[in-house]
Amino acid sequence: MNKLGSIVINHSLDPNEVRQKAFKVVKLLTGDAIIATRVATAISQMCRSLYKASIPAILEFELNTKISNNALKLKFKSSQSLPSINLLTPFFDEVRSLTLTNNLYQIQAVLNLHNSQFTDEDIQAKIRSIIEQKNRNELMSELEIKNHELSASLEDLKNTTFLKEQLTEQNMRMSAELNVAQMLQQMILPKPEELENIEGLDIAGFMEPADEVGGDYYDVLLDTDGVVTLGIGDVTGHGLESGILMLMTQTAVRTLQEVRETDPIRFLDTLNRTIYKNVKRMNSDKSLTLAIINYSNGQISISGQHEETLIVRQDGAIERIDTMSLGFPIGLDSEITDFISHAIFELNPGDGIVLYTDGIPEAKDINKIQYQMERLCEVISKNWHKSANQIKDDIIADLRRHIGTQKVFDDITLLVLKRQEEKTH
Repeated sequence: MNKLGSIVINHSLDPNEVRQKAFKVVKLLTGDAIIATRVATAISQMCRSLYKASIPAILEFELNTKISNNALKLKFKSSQSLPSINLLTPFFDEVRSLTLTNNLYQIQAVLNLHNSQFTDEDIQAKIRSIIEQKNRNELMSELEIKNHELSASLEDLKNTTFLKEQLTEQNMRMSAELNVAQMLQQMILPKPEELENIEGLDIAGFMEPADEVGGDYYDVLLDTDGVVTLGIGDVTGHGLESGILMLMTQTAVRTLQEVRETDPIRFLDTLNRTIYKNVKRMNSDKSLTLAIINYSNGQISISGQHEETLIVRQDGAIERIDTMSLGFPIGLDSEITDFISHAIFELNPGDGIVLYTDGIPEAKDINKIQYQMERLCEVISKNWHKSANQIKDDIIADLRRHIGTQKVFDDITLLVLKRQEEKTH
């Protein structure tokens, strides 16, 4: 049994980063993107379940190299009782829940392999490198420690004015670059007057980055045929690189909308290939979740993988639409056609939709308690009789009350659309 590495699962680790690592490992072993995405999605869902229950755990990767039984073995270990194995059972050949010595709990999931490549030492070395790659929060913690060390050194070298001047110049240059990127990001958001001029719909949007430049994306576009296209996405991480990828996505979506590309499969496939090639050119490992919603004549079409889309009926009742089976993360793989689908729903007058990024349900208060979907839905239902702008304001106000004095760690993006009552003449 070859140990490939482990991942510490806690609140400092984004589930999307776990999913990316799992996807790359399984695809490298099997060569099958479909198996890889299913397994990676199951693992990220297990991580989210652990987060919600505030259960710290370790995920271990092992490779069984027996000739008669080649397999990848995953072990979730914790000192606390683990969630149900039902999230993993459909995607693995064997899943077991065990109680170990020293009061340890374990879920063991086995994926049988039928590929000889994994015995290659180079392949195993690549897998270890993927697993051991530090996540953004770990790098930020290290950066913070380095900054403290640098500050201490600068205090000792306060008479060395040349070094101080150099650091000041570099900080000013970096700050200027980030300010330009932030300005560009805000400039391409839809203006309130644009939203007000869309006949028959009441629309309001909100975006607040957690850092100087956010990786969240949303847009509302109207073509000459009266079709309204809404897009919302979340780039992994945030900062300058995520902001650049967000700008690329907005440009690609607008271009496809301008050339009247209405087929959801061609739309997302073309967009993905564009972003994927640019990400590779940047030597980046960024990707994004993205949902595209087209509205026309009281009907919406939803495609792409993102957070749940909330369809709100006139009386405030909410239908939570899971988009996991409607697409695939953009920029993660070159070919995603097989994963793209779409769903169609009717919107009657007074009905609408609410779109958001995970910065809202996963926002934490000072006690690390998440805002969660149930509270978001409750606020929406309670205020649905109001205008889209008032609903947006009420959601953000309630979210801020929950966060309190806690630092905001993720971008917050929200989009509210209501079909207006038909005017009688």
